[in-house]
Amino acid sequence: MHQLDLALTVMGLAVVTIALLSAAIHRNPLSEPMLAMAVGVAVGPYGFGWLELSRWGDETMILEQASRLTLAIGLMGVALRLRRESVRRLLRPVGLLLTAGMLGMWLLSSLAALWILQIPLWAALLLGAIVTPTDPVVASAIVTGNFADRHLPLRLRDGLSFESGANDGLAYLLVMLPVLMLGHGPTAALSTWLLQSFLIGVIFAALIGWAIGFGAARLLRLAERYALVETTSLLGYTLAFSLLSLGAASLLNADAIVSVFVAGLTFNLCSERADEHEEEKIQEGVAKLFALPMFVLFGIGLPFDAWAALGWPLAGLAAAVLLVRRAPVIAALFPFIRGYWKGKDACFLGWFAPIGIAAIYYASLAEKHTGDPLYWHVASALVFVSIIAHGMTAGPLTRRYSLGERASDARKDAGIHSANTPDE
Repeated sequence: MHQLDLALTVMGLAVVTIALLSAAIHRNPLSEPMLAMAVGVAVGPYGFGWLELSRWGDETMILEQASRLTLAIGLMGVALRLRRESVRRLLRPVGLLLTAGMLGMWLLSSLAALWILQIPLWAALLLGAIVTPTDPVVASAIVTGNFADRHLPLRLRDGLSFESGANDGLAYLLVMLPVLMLGHGPTAALSTWLLQSFLIGVIFAALIGWAIGFGAARLLRLAERYALVETTSLLGYTLAFSLLSLGAASLLNADAIVSVFVAGLTFNLCSERADEHEEEKIQEGVAKLFALPMFVLFGIGLPFDAWAALGWPLAGLAAAVLLVRRAPVIAALFPFIRGYWKGKDACFLGWFAPIGIAAIYYASLAEKHTGDPLYWHVASALVFVSIIAHGMTAGPLTRRYSLGERASDARKDAGIHSANTPDE
């Protein structure tokens, strides 16, 4: 009980302090996830030693369930934040990123792990799959808030949000294929993957999410029509059906991450909301309320001794994944998405694909299925490096993007003015 009370105190103080300093944080090369993680390291076994996950129970189970819940709340916030017109306009380019883009990121990350860590092929493919998805929780810290609204265009903010929300669930397919291959023969693994991971895990999960989201939108509309609902705030309602999606999909052995995002997106597209802006802000606040304690928890559970044992190859892999996991894929796909995003947008998207809570979840899942802690040891290091690298560069590069955008607009205006000015 002492550990629980102390953990609640630390997490509460961290969330309140970060919230009070949010504007100052965005003006500096810092990020909210980075600060929350630093708090976790400080109070964990490698800091003051106040908190230790092993004293709470099974560390893998704790991280898996905590990250699953945090992802569910974060994904619901992303789904509700997307503009309907953005979903329609970005469906094709985001679809390309979710297919060819994810496969390319998986391949490049896996090759880096295979070459640098010298591990078996399927183990490398599993590590590559764990770090493939763009994390929606860390990405939200980059593309939401007043700072992002002032400096980044809507097409970029919605594009990164849409992709990061959708690819978390689809990464389940990439993770489960090597997990099954490591534990079964190729024929049995492939048939199990097609049935349990693809048909039930993703397709059935999407159907569950659609049914819950559509039903939630229709029921809310009927309740408002007959004056059965007392308040128009969607906060409690959306939290409730995000938990419903999470629990129902898990009970039916489907991928709950897919169900939650599809449920939120369906609700968004089918509901009639007149107070979207206020609901977005409320949902963002709730997502942070869950996400920041998760990063504190992550900081507490970091395996620094295991990192030291892996040595320089782990540092080399972290650098390689940051540099080659995303940018070459976006560059290769740019001719197909240039009608939707500019060259500067592609550069931004090529760098800002953070690795975060989704990787924590899938690394815990991989360790549970295989019994090998290597996946958690490596993935946790990549998440740690990504949070620092993307957190420190988010503010400066966002400002640089904004300055370049304004300069480009000024040149266009000057060109128009020059063309319209009669010769003397």
